[in-house]
Amino acid sequence: MNLLKAALLLSALVVLSEAGEESGSIDWEKWLECTHIGARASAQILRRTIPAMRVLYQCIDFEPLRDPEFSQLRLLKNIYTFLKLSVYDKQSCLLDPLKGVVNTLEPYVERIDSMHCLDS
Repeated sequence: MNLLKAALLLSALVVLSEAGEESGSIDWEKWLECTHIGARASAQILRRTIPAMRVLYQCIDFEPLRDPEFSQLRLLKNIYTFLKLSVYDKQSCLLDPLKGVVNTLEPYVERIDSMHCLDS
């Protein structure tokens, strides 16, 4: 996991250093702080994804088709049925997880806006 983080960081530094040469100097402190905020927001979303999916799964009362052998077509059919039930039949079940994402991201988005991380 740490190797993956290091590889992502180094590749981002290479891309940004090339972009920085074209556009002038980069405020590395600000860039690191903005990247840290983005990483924490992503981690929060990942941390809350599985519980939110469990709640959605129970709310729509989804029973997947069982397959003793792993079949990609069966998986695709299960995903399609799950999304169809979520979106068309029980939209109220889908709203709670989406509200949770909005509430989770709100402080991070406010911080990104206050630091002007997305300004070029």
